[in-house]
Amino acid sequence: MGKFTFKLQALLDLRKREEDRIRMEYAELSRARGRIEDLLRMQHGRITEQKSGLREKLVGSIDTDALRTHAHGVLGVMRDAQVAAIELAGLARRQGRAHAELIAAQAKRRAVELIRERRLSEWRIEQERREVAELDDLVCRGAGRKEPAL
Repeated sequence: MGKFTFKLQALLDLRKREEDRIRMEYAELSRARGRIEDLLRMQHGRITEQKSGLREKLVGSIDTDALRTHAHGVLGVMRDAQVAAIELAGLARRQGRAHAELIAAQAKRRAVELIRERRLSEWRIEQERREVAELDDLVCRGAGRKEPAL
């Protein structure tokens, strides 16, 4: 029995490498998105803490210089959070495009795999047909050599 060789194996390997490359890009974008989301959560916590601290400073005598400094600190944190949010929106778009590319690459790879599976199935059927033909030939040859019993 012969060995099955898929003539489009090089194409299948290329499609797998392309899919793996896109999957790695998508994973890197996901990690970056996670880092930015963590940063935003941290910034939100800092803003909440600073607003609470600002409320406390509004009780009793008010030190305007300390209040101004505190307000500038809150505004700085809010500005950083806005920058992170804008960066997150850009990352989300890039991640969406990468996800669409990944789906397309998976479909291309799967199409070649389906061709391979179909050709392998056809090859197996042909191999079985050949084996049956060889067995029939051997049986016929063996039957022709035997002498008839009388």
